[in-house]
Amino acid sequence: MTDANATEGDASGADGAASGRAALRRIALGETGFERATVWSAVGLALSYVAFDATAAVGVGAPATTGVLAAVAAVGAVAFAATGGGALPTALLAYGPFAGTLLRGLGPTPYAVPGGLGGPPLSAVTAPLALAAAAAVAVGFAAAVVGFLVGRIRE
Repeated sequence: MTDANATEGDASGADGAASGRAALRRIALGETGFERATVWSAVGLALSYVAFDATAAVGVGAPATTGVLAAVAAVGAVAFAATGGGALPTALLAYGPFAGTLLRGLGPTPYAVPGGLGGPPLSAVTAPLALAAAAAVAVGFAAAVVGFLVGRIRE
């Protein structure tokens, strides 16, 4: 082995490590920005929160509404990940719908001001939001893996 070969071997090893870090960065952060995930997370929170009012008006119960909202959030997260969203943006995207759903399902009386006079304690809001964060991380990372695999199959 000559010195030139040793140098070339070291360079390819360094390139391999750099490409490995780039792949991890792409999986974690994705190719699409956090901006889309943030906007759709906020929209998902608002829509899922008021969906309970709309579905109750037509006679659909809260458990059915919760199931449909969770399924739509999971499918949306997989689709976002399949189009280049990474694990962290996908978790952020899933957080909004889960937060809105869990706030209505487990949180205080809708439209009450927590911590205010006669209102529920602040923990009535923080507990569902913490649970939504845990669910969003779990679903977001699982959706990122599934979406990444779907994206690889499509190529």
